[in-house]
Amino acid sequence: MQGLRRYLRLLAPYRTRYAFGLLLLLATNVLSLLVPWLIKGAVDALAAAGASGQASGDGALRASATPRPFAEPEHYALALVVTAVVLMLTRTASRVVVLGGARHLARDLKNRLYERLLAADPPFYARFNTGELMSRCVSDVRIAQAVAAPGILYTFNALFMFGIAVPYLLTLSPGLTGVLFLPYPFLAALTMWAATRVKGYARQAQEAMDELTGHLSETLSGMEVVKAFTLEEAQAERFARSNDTFLEKSMREAVARGGIGIAATLTGGVGACLLLWVGGGRVVRGELSYGEFALFFTVLAMVLRPVIYLGWVLSLFQRGLASVERLDELLEAPLAIRSPSEPRARGPVRGEVETRDLVYRYPALRGQQRRPALAGVTLHVPPGGTLGLTGRIGSGKSTLLRAVPRFIDAPPGSVLVDGVPVEEWELDALRAGMGYVPQDGAVFSLTLAENVAFGRPEASRAEVLEALRVAALDKDLDQLEDGLETVVGERGVTLSGGQRQRLAIARAVLVAPRILLLDDALSMVDAETAVAVLGNLRAALPEATVIIAAHRTATLLGCDELLVLDAGRVVERGAPVALLDDASSRFHAMHERQRLQAEILEEA
Repeated sequence: MQGLRRYLRLLAPYRTRYAFGLLLLLATNVLSLLVPWLIKGAVDALAAAGASGQASGDGALRASATPRPFAEPEHYALALVVTAVVLMLTRTASRVVVLGGARHLARDLKNRLYERLLAADPPFYARFNTGELMSRCVSDVRIAQAVAAPGILYTFNALFMFGIAVPYLLTLSPGLTGVLFLPYPFLAALTMWAATRVKGYARQAQEAMDELTGHLSETLSGMEVVKAFTLEEAQAERFARSNDTFLEKSMREAVARGGIGIAATLTGGVGACLLLWVGGGRVVRGELSYGEFALFFTVLAMVLRPVIYLGWVLSLFQRGLASVERLDELLEAPLAIRSPSEPRARGPVRGEVETRDLVYRYPALRGQQRRPALAGVTLHVPPGGTLGLTGRIGSGKSTLLRAVPRFIDAPPGSVLVDGVPVEEWELDALRAGMGYVPQDGAVFSLTLAENVAFGRPEASRAEVLEALRVAALDKDLDQLEDGLETVVGERGVTLSGGQRQRLAIARAVLVAPRILLLDDALSMVDAETAVAVLGNLRAALPEATVIIAAHRTATLLGCDELLVLDAGRVVERGAPVALLDDASSRFHAMHERQRLQAEILEEA
């Protein structure tokens, strides 16, 4: 019942549309049952005309005792044509309205899911991988839409048909009606038994699809690595195993669903045989007219089709309930990082950054406790100041930068912007005052100009060109076929690593942030260009607070203060030049090692 309530909540915004569509469907069913009634009248009229003047004898056919609205068969034919036309209109209208509601539901559901993905925090993405999210947002939404369209349409069609046809047939012949529907209780019991299994099988199949989609996503994103290590065959075998698992789970679900359909078809066949046996005997004995017998058979055919569909619909509902549960896991997943109900600060950001004994540990992965990524980090950067961060890989530089715009949820009061803890800021206002450039420099499948103006779509061409100049990417425009209008491809596939990084820096420059966070954002750029870019940044954003994380020591020499991190702790602190002059410092050792490596490379 919980799953059904979830689904009804999804349908609630469209209840007016569905009510109108179901009203049209009810009219369609009434008109559908009017057709066999008219056929019965026409058959009885023909039988009466053929039997006029003849005396009733042993085995003679009885004319129907019910009154006929028309005296001539031709009148029945005209009534059938009119009924068929109106029936076609109401049936088409009911489907358009109901199917349109399902499409609106799917559209709104996709929008809600996308908004949820945009609002999600790192723990959310640690729980759900990319393939699983793609599968749920596509496959599960499609199944939910199917339940909202043919599922609801066929369900109510069957209910309306039974609700109208059975009482009508009972008024004609209660005994024959009972014989006709004698097998249906067995069908209902079998269907309910099988439907409960379909839901479990459907969830297993959908989870197998998650794994399959995830494997495909990982392979596509890491295709160069796969080819570099000649792992094509191994990856193909892994994909085949996942595909076999999906096939196995899907076949279980298909067998369960197929069993319901077979049972429904057999039930209809048994009902038809019983009608021929019992009803045919009554016709021969003169207890039933030709028209009444034709009416029963026509109604049986009309009832049988929704019954067969009902078996499919019940299994579809079970799949739909499993999908809605999986979608609810995304939509209802708790978010740790959100704006407070009554924020202390709403901006604008001035640029002061401070951490107080900052400790952060990433969520445990598969039950394995992780060591702290940051352990007691304290720092202060005044507005307009420049702070450098360096240290070995995994020392906590990226984690520290991510804590400032609250991409991760640090302990309360340990990260402050303008003297206010970041968890007490209005989240959009906090991030609107910052520019964040990660090492990978995300690039979208847009033109170069659109990528640069991603944060400020209204920016002029001159502003875009100036941002590119600051990032030292303007000189590369001549290498691009269409200059600013060059479509850079998915993930910037047409650009080099250094160009992607500089594009990301230009994007940040264009929004004129008060706090600029560079997470090893020049690692793929040569030292000379990196120093030039940093100089351009200071000139273009003189009032901005800049925090730079980098391995290359030469890029950090212009900072006001430098922190050297190791295992999440600050092991050295001071002015870069002072640390460089201290022969015993780690920074001095790092700088000398990099200088020697550069000399060796030049000599080679």
